Amino acid sequence: MPEKSGPSRKLRLESLLHREIATCIQQELKDPRIGFITVTRVELSEDLHQVKAFYTVFGTPSERRQAGHALDQAKGYVQRRYAPVVKTRRLPILSFAYDEVETQRTGMDDLIRKARATDSDGGKRPEPAAEKPKPE
Repeated sequence: MPEKSGPSRKLRLESLLHREIATCIQQELKDPRIGFITVTRVELSEDLHQVKAFYTVFGTPSERRQAGHALDQAKGYVQRRYAPVVKTRRLPILSFAYDEVETQRTGMDDLIRKARATDSDGGKRPEPAAEKPKPE
């Protein structure tokens, strides 16, 4: 008999939770500390009892901290908003985490730009130079 709590169920629940959490934050929370926030991804634990929502905030480190505090305070409200649509025996407990992947991605883009600026063409060509065909 196939196991009921498989990876496809977990993926479906993550997708549902991502949509519900992001919608609630963007449309229902009126806290000015939140600012311009994006829920980038949602990870559900293997036992489906905990959900971690990763977010990014456009702004300064101070604005990121304020948004994090606001999200922590709104955690119960957001959980109550997604509770009716989640059809599990136990409601997944929500936690928020700042998504460091975006910061790393931005840093990597900066490094690539700096490296391209040292190229012979000054980084003007968007793609690497094609190798010249070798004469036969």
